[in-house]
Amino acid sequence: MHVDEFIESKFGEDTYARWVLMHFRLPATLKIDFREFMKSYHLFCTYEGKRMRCTGASRFGDIWLTSDFEQDVGYEKRVDITDCNNWGSKV
Repeated sequence: MHVDEFIESKFGEDTYARWVLMHFRLPATLKIDFREFMKSYHLFCTYEGKRMRCTGASRFGDIWLTSDFEQDVGYEKRVDITDCNNWGSKV
């Protein structure tokens, strides 16, 4: 599933995750404008039984995950969003 489909089709579900993912999908100029505001909003999920931090979403539809909860940019894995669950703002 493309991340945009996840954002647009899960009405009433995973609202925090959809909101943060929507930010990840904004054009770079908007993301730069909102960078300071978004610093306190982290997104976590469970992937293959392990808690991961989501650091981005690509135009190709995948999401970016890292096991380093302090990492803001970059990723260890690029995965399909349907491989993740238990979304939230807490580890």
